[in-house]
Amino acid sequence: MDVNLANLPADQKQKIELDKQAAYAVWKVVNNQAPQNLFEQEANALVDWQRDVYLTSVEKYRAQPEAFIIPNTEPHTHER
Repeated sequence: MDVNLANLPADQKQKIELDKQAAYAVWKVVNNQAPQNLFEQEANALVDWQRDVYLTSVEKYRAQPEAFIIPNTEPHTHER
């Protein structure tokens, strides 16, 4: 089913944005781009229901850290 995100109610759009924010925060922490307390810092800047949505998303993404690891991008060397 196709859903146009622009047509969603404001609270649903906010939940999507909070989920994206949580995913990015987990990516930064997993890849040592931010400190472990980033989640707490960001959660403290949110109001009650937003904090709950954000922290639920953080836990969802922290349960799958391998999905956030930057792959090794060493140049390939071809032996001849």
